[in-house]
Amino acid sequence: MNLMLKAYVDGSYRDGRVGWATVIVKNSEVVDELSGELADEEVQGTRQVAGELMAVQKTIEWCNASRVKGIEVHYDYKGIECWVTGEWKAKLPLTQNYRDFVRLSKINIKWIKVKSHSGDKFNDRADELACKAICGF
Repeated sequence: MNLMLKAYVDGSYRDGRVGWATVIVKNSEVVDELSGELADEEVQGTRQVAGELMAVQKTIEWCNASRVKGIEVHYDYKGIECWVTGEWKAKLPLTQNYRDFVRLSKINIKWIKVKSHSGDKFNDRADELACKAICGF
């Protein structure tokens, strides 16, 4: 049985700083964790939304580097999926660039919405990493 990899993505905002994180999981085991902070010009006034979008982009980059062709993306902010599918209109350059990046990526993505702060250990871990990237704790 070939189980698809899963990525849990999240963004965080605190004191004007924005972090992002992704937790890559296979068979309930963490394969990789990535996180970082965005520069002010990357945020464009969107607070943690920019972090959420960057987490997806970093996941796609990870997939390309790892020769992974498909992944489930678990997210707690609806725009992550809706801008890509066209359910929401991408009005800002940030969301337009995100939409285009994901659509052109050639990675097969299955979108899975999860409730934030609900006890999902991998979603909670992504949240923790995104905060740690900007808070240091």
